[in-house]
Amino acid sequence: MDDRNERKAEPSGDARRRRQFLVRAISIAITAVLLADLVGRVNWSEFDQLLARIAFSSWILALLAYLALNLLRALRFRILLDKRDSPWRILIPITLYHNFLVRALPFKLGELSYIVMLRSRLNYSMEEGVSSLFGARILELLIIVMVFASSIPASAEQLAAQRDELLAAIAVTFAVSVIALYFGGALIRAILRALQPLLNHIDRRSAGFATGANRRLRHLANEMDRIRQPRLFLTALLTTCFTYTSSFLTNFILLRALGIDVELPAFIAIISLGMFASAFPFTVSGFGVVEAAWRFGLMQFAGLADSDATAAGFLLHGFQIFAAALYGFLGYLLIQISSPMPPVDEAAARK
Repeated sequence: MDDRNERKAEPSGDARRRRQFLVRAISIAITAVLLADLVGRVNWSEFDQLLARIAFSSWILALLAYLALNLLRALRFRILLDKRDSPWRILIPITLYHNFLVRALPFKLGELSYIVMLRSRLNYSMEEGVSSLFGARILELLIIVMVFASSIPASAEQLAAQRDELLAAIAVTFAVSVIALYFGGALIRAILRALQPLLNHIDRRSAGFATGANRRLRHLANEMDRIRQPRLFLTALLTTCFTYTSSFLTNFILLRALGIDVELPAFIAIISLGMFASAFPFTVSGFGVVEAAWRFGLMQFAGLADSDATAAGFLLHGFQIFAAALYGFLGYLLIQISSPMPPVDEAAARK
């Protein structure tokens, strides 16, 4: 009876489709407006001169740093899956191809490819795919935000007087965030219990809200419980620090090749803004938002002119798409020639 009531309380398929259509229409509009504005700011007649500044060796070094980034992401997935027997011959190609699809497909639809490929090539459950992907994204976002926040006091002159206090506050915030992430499942359940009266009150006005919120939050809590293992969590956190470093180096090499010379904290602030914008969900494949983030960072922290900063943003984002496509094609080929893992005979495994 409760299950029937819960199904009735859920939004209908038509309502969900209308909501998805509205969100995607808004995303397309945001992307179109941003791109139209940004394209108009670039002096395209001088864009080839910008490309000419970057030596061939810098392109190669940036590609190698981007490859290291993907290999470290594969390692982090392996850690979060908590399966030491995960074959690298399949997991690395899945990571390469997944990274390309995330950048190429709109509305973050490429994220689903990781879960699907784990299921089809490695026979891992959907829950294992969701939890490892969610853990990777949360850890990555945590490191980007905290490193960016730490760079601001050192790169902004007006904050120099409060630098020690700000860094102490950032350190405390980072520690609290890590603890909250580690105990995320229990924390979500506690918040859900505290908010239950409010959710029930809202549910009486908007049928199905509390039911849907409860179901989604409980599912999220269960997924976060999977990373509550000290060794697994700390290893994944450390690996995420190295993935950030590889991503930083990829962009740092290209920025230096463009002739940008600022203090390290300013580089960290600029590059972290570009990384953070890549995770923004309400655009088509990040176009517009990523370039705008690079433009803002380069103008604010490196003092570049509007046209040069915008052109550099297009160049950096374009390189990421090119590198993702190059390694993604390699990953696709390796997936096709690699035989999938045979299904596990659970009865035999128990014996």
